[in-house]
Amino acid sequence: MSERPVRAALTALGCKVNYAEMAELAGRLAAAGIELVGEDEPADVRVLNSCTVTLQADATTRQRISRLRRADPQAHLVLTGCSVDTNPGRYPALVDSVVANADKAGIADLILDLVAARGTAPAATAPAPRRARAFLKVQDGCDHRCTYCIVWRARGGVSRSLPLGQVLARVDAALEDGHRELVLTGVDLGSWGHERGERLSTLVTAVLDRIGGARLRLSSVNANDITPALAELNAHPRLCPHWHVPLQSGSDAVLRAMHRGYRGAGYRRTVERLRAADPHTELTTDVMVAFPGETEDDHTATLQMVADAGFLHCHTFRWSPRPDTPAALLADRVDEDTARRRSREVRRAAARTGLAARRRAVGRRLEVVWERVEEGEARGLSEGWHSVVAVPGPATVPGALEAVLVGAVEGDLLRATLPQP
Repeated sequence: MSERPVRAALTALGCKVNYAEMAELAGRLAAAGIELVGEDEPADVRVLNSCTVTLQADATTRQRISRLRRADPQAHLVLTGCSVDTNPGRYPALVDSVVANADKAGIADLILDLVAARGTAPAATAPAPRRARAFLKVQDGCDHRCTYCIVWRARGGVSRSLPLGQVLARVDAALEDGHRELVLTGVDLGSWGHERGERLSTLVTAVLDRIGGARLRLSSVNANDITPALAELNAHPRLCPHWHVPLQSGSDAVLRAMHRGYRGAGYRRTVERLRAADPHTELTTDVMVAFPGETEDDHTATLQMVADAGFLHCHTFRWSPRPDTPAALLADRVDEDTARRRSREVRRAAARTGLAARRRAVGRRLEVVWERVEEGEARGLSEGWHSVVAVPGPATVPGALEAVLVGAVEGDLLRATLPQP
Protein backbone atom coordinates (compact mmCIF):
# COMPACT_ATOMS: atom_id res chain seq x y z
CA MET A 1 0.00 0.00 0.00
CA SER A 2 1.06 3.56 -0.67
CA GLU A 3 2.10 5.53 2.41
CA ARG A 4 0.94 8.77 0.83
CA PRO A 5 -2.67 9.64 1.72
CA VAL A 6 -5.17 9.77 -1.12
CA ARG A 7 -5.68 13.31 -2.37
CA ALA A 8 -9.04 14.73 -3.45
CA ALA A 9 -9.77 18.09 -5.08
CA LEU A 10 -13.29 19.53 -4.93
CA THR A 11 -14.56 22.20 -7.34
CA ALA A 12 -17.91 23.99 -7.18
CA LEU A 13 -19.40 26.07 -9.97
CA GLY A 14 -22.37 28.39 -9.73
CA CYS A 15 -24.44 29.04 -6.63
CA LYS A 16 -23.54 28.99 -2.95
CA VAL A 17 -25.57 25.79 -2.56
CA ASN A 18 -22.96 23.99 -4.65
CA TYR A 19 -20.19 25.41 -2.46
CA ALA A 20 -22.05 24.32 0.67
CA GLU A 21 -22.39 20.79 -0.70
CA MET A 22 -18.67 20.59 -1.47
CA ALA A 23 -17.83 21.91 2.00
CA GLU A 24 -19.95 19.15 3.53
CA LEU A 25 -18.26 16.55 1.31
CA ALA A 26 -14.84 17.92 2.31
CA GLY A 27 -15.67 17.35 5.96
CA ARG A 28 -16.72 13.73 5.35
CA LEU A 29 -13.64 12.96 3.27
CA ALA A 30 -11.25 14.56 5.76
CA ALA A 31 -12.84 12.59 8.59
CA ALA A 32 -12.16 9.43 6.56
CA GLY A 33 -8.49 10.31 6.13
CA ILE A 34 -8.57 11.75 2.61
CA GLU A 35 -6.23 14.71 2.05
CA LEU A 36 -8.03 17.70 0.53
CA VAL A 37 -6.00 19.73 -1.98
CA GLY A 38 -6.64 22.73 -4.22
CA GLU A 39 -7.89 22.48 -7.77
CA ASP A 40 -4.46 23.36 -9.16
CA GLU A 41 -2.65 20.65 -7.18
CA PRO A 42 -2.20 16.99 -8.24
CA ALA A 43 -5.05 14.78 -7.01
CA ASP A 44 -6.11 11.15 -7.14
CA VAL A 45 -9.81 12.01 -7.27
CA ARG A 46 -11.56 15.16 -8.45
CA VAL A 47 -15.17 16.15 -7.90
CA LEU A 48 -16.78 18.85 -10.03
CA ASN A 49 -20.15 20.16 -8.83
CA SER A 50 -21.73 21.69 -11.93
CA CYS A 51 -24.22 24.48 -12.65
CA THR A 52 -26.90 24.74 -15.33
CA VAL A 53 -28.60 28.06 -14.61
CA THR A 54 -27.78 29.27 -18.15
CA LEU A 55 -26.46 27.75 -21.36
CA GLN A 56 -23.16 29.46 -20.57
CA ALA A 57 -23.09 27.61 -17.24
CA ASP A 58 -23.30 24.30 -19.12
CA ALA A 59 -20.50 25.47 -21.42
CA THR A 60 -18.41 26.40 -18.37
CA THR A 61 -18.91 22.88 -17.01
CA ARG A 62 -17.62 21.36 -20.25
CA GLN A 63 -14.66 23.75 -20.30
CA ARG A 64 -13.76 22.95 -16.71
CA ILE A 65 -13.92 19.20 -17.42
CA SER A 66 -11.47 19.67 -20.30
CA ARG A 67 -9.16 21.79 -18.18
CA LEU A 68 -9.10 19.29 -15.31
CA ARG A 69 -8.48 16.42 -17.72
CA ARG A 70 -5.55 18.18 -19.35
CA ALA A 71 -4.00 19.22 -16.05
CA ASP A 72 -4.41 15.87 -14.29
CA PRO A 73 -5.28 13.08 -16.75
CA GLN A 74 -4.70 10.26 -14.24
CA ALA A 75 -7.19 11.53 -11.66
CA HIS A 76 -10.59 9.86 -11.34
CA LEU A 77 -13.02 12.64 -12.30
CA VAL A 78 -16.47 12.65 -10.69
CA LEU A 79 -19.11 14.98 -12.15
CA THR A 80 -22.25 15.90 -10.25
CA GLY A 81 -24.66 18.83 -9.99
CA CYS A 82 -27.44 20.43 -11.96
CA SER A 83 -25.83 20.16 -15.39
CA VAL A 84 -25.83 16.37 -14.97
CA ASP A 85 -29.57 16.27 -14.28
CA THR A 86 -30.41 18.70 -17.07
CA ASN A 87 -28.24 17.00 -19.69
CA PRO A 88 -28.61 13.23 -19.20
CA GLY A 89 -26.31 11.25 -21.41
CA ARG A 90 -23.97 14.15 -22.26
CA TYR A 91 -21.16 13.51 -19.79
CA PRO A 92 -20.48 9.76 -19.30
CA ALA A 93 -17.94 9.76 -22.13
CA LEU A 94 -16.13 12.80 -20.69
CA VAL A 95 -15.67 11.80 -17.04
CA ASP A 96 -15.12 8.65 -14.98
CA SER A 97 -18.22 8.84 -12.78
CA VAL A 98 -21.50 10.75 -13.13
CA VAL A 99 -23.59 11.34 -10.01
CA ALA A 100 -27.06 12.89 -10.09
CA ASN A 101 -28.11 15.53 -7.57
CA ALA A 102 -30.30 13.03 -5.76
CA ASP A 103 -27.30 10.75 -5.21
CA LYS A 104 -24.76 13.35 -4.03
CA ALA A 105 -24.79 11.98 -0.50
CA GLY A 106 -23.12 8.84 -1.86
CA ILE A 107 -20.06 10.57 -3.36
CA ALA A 108 -17.99 10.13 -0.22
CA ASP A 109 -18.68 6.38 -0.23
CA LEU A 110 -17.88 6.26 -3.96
CA ILE A 111 -14.48 7.83 -3.32
CA LEU A 112 -13.73 5.50 -0.40
CA ASP A 113 -14.65 2.53 -2.59
CA LEU A 114 -12.21 3.79 -5.23
CA VAL A 115 -9.52 4.09 -2.56
CA ALA A 116 -10.13 0.54 -1.41
CA ALA A 117 -10.11 -0.79 -4.99
CA ARG A 118 -6.76 0.85 -5.69
CA GLY A 119 -5.22 -0.57 -2.52
CA THR A 120 -4.24 2.85 -1.24
CA ALA A 121 -4.69 3.80 2.38
CA PRO A 122 -6.26 6.96 3.72
CA ALA A 123 -4.36 8.74 6.44
CA ALA A 124 -5.42 8.01 10.00
CA THR A 125 -6.85 11.51 10.30
CA ALA A 126 -6.71 14.64 8.17
CA PRO A 127 -8.09 18.03 9.07
CA ALA A 128 -10.57 19.46 6.58
CA PRO A 129 -9.46 22.72 5.00
CA ARG A 130 -11.47 25.38 6.82
CA ARG A 131 -13.02 28.15 4.79
CA ALA A 132 -13.23 31.60 6.28
CA ARG A 133 -17.01 31.26 6.11
CA ALA A 134 -19.13 28.20 6.79
CA PHE A 135 -21.79 27.53 4.15
CA LEU A 136 -24.74 25.64 5.61
CA LYS A 137 -27.22 24.21 3.13
CA VAL A 138 -30.65 24.22 4.78
CA GLN A 139 -33.02 23.91 1.81
CA ASP A 140 -33.19 22.28 -1.62
CA GLY A 141 -35.63 22.20 -4.52
CA CYS A 142 -38.02 24.91 -5.66
CA ASP A 143 -41.80 25.25 -5.83
CA HIS A 144 -41.62 28.20 -8.24
CA ARG A 145 -41.86 27.74 -11.98
CA CYS A 146 -40.16 30.76 -13.50
CA THR A 147 -40.62 30.42 -17.24
CA TYR A 148 -36.90 30.75 -18.07
CA CYS A 149 -35.58 28.40 -15.37
CA ILE A 150 -34.58 24.73 -15.51
CA VAL A 151 -32.91 24.54 -12.08
CA TRP A 152 -36.09 23.51 -10.24
CA ARG A 153 -36.23 20.38 -12.39
CA ALA A 154 -32.54 19.61 -11.88
CA ARG A 155 -33.03 19.99 -8.12
CA GLY A 156 -35.95 17.60 -7.82
CA GLY A 157 -38.95 19.92 -8.09
CA VAL A 158 -40.58 20.58 -4.73
CA SER A 159 -38.97 22.53 -1.91
CA ARG A 160 -37.49 20.50 0.92
CA SER A 161 -36.12 22.01 4.12
CA LEU A 162 -33.80 20.80 6.83
CA PRO A 163 -35.70 20.75 10.16
CA LEU A 164 -34.83 23.47 12.64
CA GLY A 165 -33.12 21.11 15.09
CA GLN A 166 -30.80 19.75 12.41
CA VAL A 167 -29.93 23.25 11.23
CA LEU A 168 -29.05 24.32 14.76
CA ALA A 169 -26.87 21.24 15.18
CA ARG A 170 -24.92 22.25 12.07
CA VAL A 171 -24.70 25.81 13.36
CA ASP A 172 -23.24 24.57 16.64
CA ALA A 173 -20.73 22.39 14.79
CA ALA A 174 -19.61 25.31 12.60
CA LEU A 175 -19.19 27.54 15.64
CA GLU A 176 -17.24 24.83 17.44
CA ASP A 177 -14.94 24.58 14.41
CA GLY A 178 -14.14 28.26 14.86
CA HIS A 179 -16.08 29.82 11.99
CA ARG A 180 -16.89 33.47 12.57
CA GLU A 181 -19.35 33.82 9.68
CA LEU A 182 -22.13 31.36 8.88
CA VAL A 183 -23.99 31.52 5.56
CA LEU A 184 -27.42 29.90 5.23
CA THR A 185 -27.93 28.68 1.67
CA GLY A 186 -30.65 27.04 -0.35
CA VAL A 187 -31.89 26.75 -3.92
CA ASP A 188 -34.89 28.80 -2.77
CA LEU A 189 -33.87 29.83 0.73
CA GLY A 190 -36.93 32.01 1.27
CA SER A 191 -39.18 28.94 1.15
CA TRP A 192 -37.43 27.29 4.11
CA GLY A 193 -40.02 25.56 6.30
CA HIS A 194 -43.03 26.27 4.08
CA GLU A 195 -43.85 22.57 3.80
CA ARG A 196 -44.19 22.48 7.60
CA GLY A 197 -46.00 25.80 7.98
CA GLU A 198 -42.81 27.53 9.22
CA ARG A 199 -41.07 30.67 8.01
CA LEU A 200 -37.47 31.68 7.40
CA SER A 201 -37.74 34.39 10.06
CA THR A 202 -38.20 31.65 12.68
CA LEU A 203 -34.99 29.93 11.59
CA VAL A 204 -32.99 33.16 11.44
CA THR A 205 -34.17 34.18 14.92
CA ALA A 206 -33.18 30.79 16.36
CA VAL A 207 -29.71 30.94 14.78
CA LEU A 208 -29.10 34.51 15.95
CA ASP A 209 -30.03 33.49 19.50
CA ARG A 210 -27.03 31.15 19.70
CA ILE A 211 -24.47 32.63 17.36
CA GLY A 212 -22.52 34.56 20.02
CA GLY A 213 -19.67 36.64 18.65
CA ALA A 214 -19.93 35.25 15.13
CA ARG A 215 -22.21 36.63 12.43
CA LEU A 216 -24.90 35.26 10.11
CA ARG A 217 -25.45 35.91 6.41
CA LEU A 218 -28.30 34.82 4.13
CA SER A 219 -27.30 33.75 0.64
CA SER A 220 -30.24 34.78 -1.58
CA VAL A 221 -33.89 35.53 -0.84
CA ASN A 222 -36.62 36.53 -3.28
CA ALA A 223 -38.34 39.84 -2.58
CA ASN A 224 -41.73 38.21 -2.02
CA ASP A 225 -40.21 35.95 0.66
CA ILE A 226 -38.80 38.83 2.72
CA THR A 227 -41.68 39.24 5.13
CA PRO A 228 -41.95 42.23 7.50
CA ALA A 229 -40.79 39.94 10.34
CA LEU A 230 -37.72 38.88 8.36
CA ALA A 231 -36.93 42.46 7.32
CA GLU A 232 -37.08 43.59 10.96
CA LEU A 233 -34.32 41.12 11.81
CA ASN A 234 -32.02 43.16 9.59
CA ALA A 235 -31.57 45.42 12.62
CA HIS A 236 -29.92 42.59 14.59
CA PRO A 237 -26.21 43.35 15.12
CA ARG A 238 -25.11 39.80 14.23
CA LEU A 239 -27.12 39.50 11.00
CA CYS A 240 -25.08 40.82 8.09
CA PRO A 241 -26.90 43.81 6.54
CA HIS A 242 -26.27 42.42 3.07
CA TRP A 243 -29.15 40.94 1.09
CA HIS A 244 -28.94 39.30 -2.30
CA VAL A 245 -32.43 39.92 -3.68
CA PRO A 246 -32.82 38.79 -7.33
CA LEU A 247 -34.51 41.45 -9.46
CA GLN A 248 -34.34 40.00 -13.01
CA SER A 249 -36.35 42.94 -14.38
CA GLY A 250 -37.77 46.25 -13.25
CA SER A 251 -40.74 45.90 -15.59
CA ASP A 252 -44.00 44.46 -14.29
CA ALA A 253 -44.86 43.15 -17.76
CA VAL A 254 -41.59 41.23 -17.97
CA LEU A 255 -41.84 39.98 -14.38
CA ARG A 256 -45.33 38.70 -15.16
CA ALA A 257 -44.08 36.89 -18.27
CA MET A 258 -41.25 35.39 -16.21
CA HIS A 259 -43.75 34.20 -13.54
CA ARG A 260 -41.84 35.99 -10.82
CA GLY A 261 -43.74 36.29 -7.54
CA TYR A 262 -43.33 40.05 -7.09
CA ARG A 263 -43.73 43.29 -9.03
CA GLY A 264 -41.74 46.51 -9.05
CA ALA A 265 -43.70 48.19 -6.25
CA GLY A 266 -43.29 45.15 -4.00
CA TYR A 267 -39.57 45.02 -4.68
CA ARG A 268 -39.23 48.69 -3.72
CA ARG A 269 -41.17 48.12 -0.49
CA THR A 270 -38.80 45.30 0.39
CA VAL A 271 -35.78 47.54 -0.15
CA GLU A 272 -37.38 50.25 1.99
CA ARG A 273 -38.12 47.81 4.84
CA LEU A 274 -34.58 46.48 4.88
CA ARG A 275 -33.01 49.93 4.92
CA ALA A 276 -35.49 51.15 7.53
CA ALA A 277 -34.14 48.40 9.80
CA ASP A 278 -30.51 49.26 8.96
CA PRO A 279 -29.71 52.30 6.77
CA HIS A 280 -26.29 50.83 5.92
CA THR A 281 -27.83 47.79 4.23
CA GLU A 282 -26.12 46.79 0.98
CA LEU A 283 -28.01 45.00 -1.79
CA THR A 284 -26.76 42.74 -4.55
CA THR A 285 -28.91 41.28 -7.28
CA ASP A 286 -29.31 39.43 -10.59
CA VAL A 287 -30.71 41.07 -13.74
CA MET A 288 -31.73 39.31 -16.93
CA VAL A 289 -31.92 41.48 -20.02
CA ALA A 290 -33.56 40.79 -23.38
CA PHE A 291 -36.27 38.43 -22.17
CA PRO A 292 -38.66 37.76 -25.09
CA GLY A 293 -40.96 40.73 -25.57
CA GLU A 294 -38.82 43.13 -23.52
CA THR A 295 -39.32 46.66 -24.91
CA GLU A 296 -37.21 49.77 -24.52
CA ASP A 297 -39.69 50.98 -21.88
CA ASP A 298 -39.24 47.69 -20.00
CA HIS A 299 -35.47 48.12 -20.19
CA THR A 300 -35.73 51.70 -18.95
CA ALA A 301 -37.75 50.47 -15.96
CA THR A 302 -34.94 48.08 -15.11
CA LEU A 303 -32.34 50.83 -15.32
CA GLN A 304 -34.49 52.99 -13.04
CA MET A 305 -34.83 50.19 -10.50
CA VAL A 306 -31.06 49.66 -10.47
CA ALA A 307 -30.57 53.35 -9.76
CA ASP A 308 -33.32 53.50 -7.12
CA ALA A 309 -32.17 50.39 -5.23
CA GLY A 310 -28.53 51.48 -5.30
CA PHE A 311 -27.07 48.00 -5.71
CA LEU A 312 -23.54 47.31 -4.57
CA HIS A 313 -23.22 44.66 -7.26
CA CYS A 314 -25.42 43.38 -10.07
CA HIS A 315 -24.89 40.08 -11.87
CA THR A 316 -26.15 40.88 -15.37
CA PHE A 317 -26.75 38.30 -18.07
CA ARG A 318 -28.64 38.03 -21.34
CA TRP A 319 -31.61 35.69 -21.68
CA SER A 320 -30.91 32.55 -23.68
CA PRO A 321 -33.49 29.90 -24.62
CA ARG A 322 -33.26 26.84 -22.40
CA PRO A 323 -34.83 23.71 -23.92
CA ASP A 324 -37.89 22.43 -22.01
CA THR A 325 -38.71 25.83 -20.52
CA PRO A 326 -41.87 27.79 -21.43
CA ALA A 327 -39.83 30.89 -22.31
CA ALA A 328 -38.02 28.96 -25.04
CA LEU A 329 -41.31 28.84 -26.96
CA LEU A 330 -41.93 32.59 -26.79
CA ALA A 331 -41.75 34.70 -29.90
CA ASP A 332 -40.79 38.39 -30.19
CA ARG A 333 -37.18 37.78 -29.26
CA VAL A 334 -34.76 40.65 -28.80
CA ASP A 335 -32.00 40.80 -31.41
CA GLU A 336 -28.44 40.12 -30.31
CA ASP A 337 -27.11 43.65 -30.83
CA THR A 338 -29.92 45.14 -28.74
CA ALA A 339 -29.42 42.49 -26.04
CA ARG A 340 -25.71 43.27 -25.81
CA ARG A 341 -26.37 47.00 -25.66
CA ARG A 342 -28.93 46.59 -22.88
CA SER A 343 -26.54 44.38 -20.95
CA ARG A 344 -23.82 47.04 -21.19
CA GLU A 345 -26.23 49.73 -20.01
CA VAL A 346 -27.30 47.73 -16.96
CA ARG A 347 -23.67 46.99 -16.12
CA ARG A 348 -22.78 50.66 -16.37
CA ALA A 349 -25.74 51.65 -14.19
CA ALA A 350 -24.75 49.05 -11.59
CA ALA A 351 -21.12 50.21 -11.73
CA ARG A 352 -22.27 53.71 -10.80
CA THR A 353 -24.38 52.55 -7.87
CA GLY A 354 -21.62 50.19 -6.71
CA LEU A 355 -19.05 52.98 -6.71
CA ALA A 356 -21.45 55.22 -4.78
CA ALA A 357 -21.95 52.46 -2.20
CA ARG A 358 -18.20 52.02 -1.73
CA ARG A 359 -17.71 55.76 -1.36
CA ARG A 360 -20.37 55.86 1.36
CA ALA A 361 -18.35 53.29 3.29
CA VAL A 362 -15.27 55.52 3.55
CA GLY A 363 -14.79 56.64 7.14
CA ARG A 364 -16.92 53.84 8.56
CA ARG A 365 -15.84 51.13 10.97
CA LEU A 366 -16.60 47.70 9.51
CA GLU A 367 -16.15 44.09 10.63
CA VAL A 368 -14.19 41.92 8.23
CA VAL A 369 -13.78 38.14 8.06
CA TRP A 370 -10.33 37.63 6.55
CA GLU A 371 -10.15 35.19 3.65
CA ARG A 372 -6.50 35.48 2.62
CA VAL A 373 -3.43 36.82 4.41
CA GLU A 374 -0.29 36.74 2.31
CA GLU A 375 2.65 38.91 1.24
CA GLY A 376 1.86 41.61 3.75
CA GLU A 377 -1.75 42.09 2.71
CA ALA A 378 -5.01 40.80 4.12
CA ARG A 379 -8.19 40.46 2.06
CA GLY A 380 -11.61 39.82 3.46
CA LEU A 381 -15.31 40.49 3.35
CA SER A 382 -17.23 43.03 5.41
CA GLU A 383 -20.69 42.50 6.85
CA GLY A 384 -22.10 44.50 3.93
CA TRP A 385 -20.32 42.39 1.26
CA HIS A 386 -17.56 44.93 0.62
CA SER A 387 -14.20 43.46 -0.39
CA VAL A 388 -11.61 44.93 1.97
CA VAL A 389 -7.81 45.01 1.92
CA ALA A 390 -5.53 46.05 4.78
CA VAL A 391 -2.04 45.61 6.19
CA PRO A 392 -2.40 42.67 8.61
CA GLY A 393 -1.78 42.85 12.33
CA PRO A 394 -0.70 40.11 14.77
CA ALA A 395 -4.25 38.71 15.06
CA THR A 396 -5.03 38.96 11.34
CA VAL A 397 -5.33 35.35 10.16
CA PRO A 398 -7.68 33.65 7.71
CA GLY A 399 -11.05 33.14 9.33
CA ALA A 400 -10.58 35.81 11.98
CA LEU A 401 -13.18 38.55 12.45
CA GLU A 402 -11.63 41.99 12.95
CA ALA A 403 -12.80 45.58 13.02
CA VAL A 404 -11.28 47.93 10.45
CA LEU A 405 -11.54 51.60 9.58
CA VAL A 406 -12.18 52.30 5.89
CA GLY A 407 -9.87 54.95 4.47
CA ALA A 408 -10.29 54.90 0.70
CA VAL A 409 -11.82 53.27 -2.36
CA GLU A 410 -9.43 51.36 -4.63
CA GLY A 411 -11.36 50.20 -7.67
CA ASP A 412 -13.75 47.48 -6.51
CA LEU A 413 -12.03 47.29 -3.11
CA LEU A 414 -12.00 49.26 0.11
CA ARG A 415 -8.60 50.09 1.59
CA ALA A 416 -8.78 49.93 5.38
CA THR A 417 -6.56 50.08 8.44
CA LEU A 418 -6.72 48.21 11.72
CA PRO A 419 -7.63 50.47 14.66
CA GLN A 420 -4.66 51.33 16.83
CA PRO A 421 -4.61 49.51 20.21
